[in-house]
Amino acid sequence: MTEDNLQMVVVQTQNSGVLHVYVQGNLEERGGKTIILTVHDIGTNHKSFVRFVNHPSMSAVKEKAIFLHVCVPGQEDNSADFFGDFPTLDGIGDDLNAVLDKFEVKSAIAFGEGVGANIICRFAMGHPNRIMGIILVHCTSTTAGIIEYCKEKVMNMRLENSIMSDGAWDYLLAHKFGGESKSRQEYLEELKQTLNAKNLSKYLVAFTKRTDLSATIGTKLETHCFKRTLFSSVDALLVTGSKASHLHTVYTTHKSMNKKKTTLLVVDNVADVMQEAPDKLARSLILLCKGCGVLSGVAIPGMERQRTLSSSMEEADRPRRMSVTQPHLPPVPSA
Repeated sequence: MTEDNLQMVVVQTQNSGVLHVYVQGNLEERGGKTIILTVHDIGTNHKSFVRFVNHPSMSAVKEKAIFLHVCVPGQEDNSADFFGDFPTLDGIGDDLNAVLDKFEVKSAIAFGEGVGANIICRFAMGHPNRIMGIILVHCTSTTAGIIEYCKEKVMNMRLENSIMSDGAWDYLLAHKFGGESKSRQEYLEELKQTLNAKNLSKYLVAFTKRTDLSATIGTKLETHCFKRTLFSSVDALLVTGSKASHLHTVYTTHKSMNKKKTTLLVVDNVADVMQEAPDKLARSLILLCKGCGVLSGVAIPGMERQRTLSSSMEEADRPRRMSVTQPHLPPVPSA
């Protein structure tokens, strides 16, 4: 067991080498529980999802679900240097199939943030039969724009040598916070103390070399019996903040997806949704899961009082209605 009572399980994969998966929940009591697979953003690790799951608004979900938090190679706290070729986003996405196989999970809710959302998206496109629904927070489906590309090309000259330049750190801050934030300096200091900068640069390089998903999501897939659109059968929740740097590309992603199966949530006056608006994200997560046929017994935050009020009014009204409409029935004859 690790801190936070997490169980760490090592999964051998084809593209990523070893993936460390942190299990939040008791696997011995998995019967009837929903499995939620998560992948984190750059500049963080599995702990960002652990903190979100531990938020009070997620308490009911936490009781009914088991979380498999995948840590991207080399992004653990105080990790040793990563040697060899760092996997592509496609490679990591494909390896999530091995993670579900390791835990003998047929299908799961997949949940990613930032670059992790991009990875989840790739996994869902490659293995739609393993996905019940997807939650994509700040999902970047496009490649870098011209301005971003020019900045990244200069930044990569040092990133390729596993060096995080000042421009790279600034990029991470903009990626996470969008504009100005009081938490920027505190986040940066913690980041430099906990994550291996060389490994972080490799994850960042993989992100800057991402391929475009926005066009692929809307293409037709030929199967043996019919044509269908990617994600045509998968419920999806896209989430972003109105102050997030990812806002424009989330809109682009939404345009390419099946509108009948996709919900877009834009949280006002927020850049980092998981940290600044966990209650709103939790509510939307529960609604998505209910639409997928899981977590049906979990109450939606904010609706408990309304449900209690309507139930009490119904209870108060029932005796009067019953006395008027229910006839007196004869006793049931004994056998």
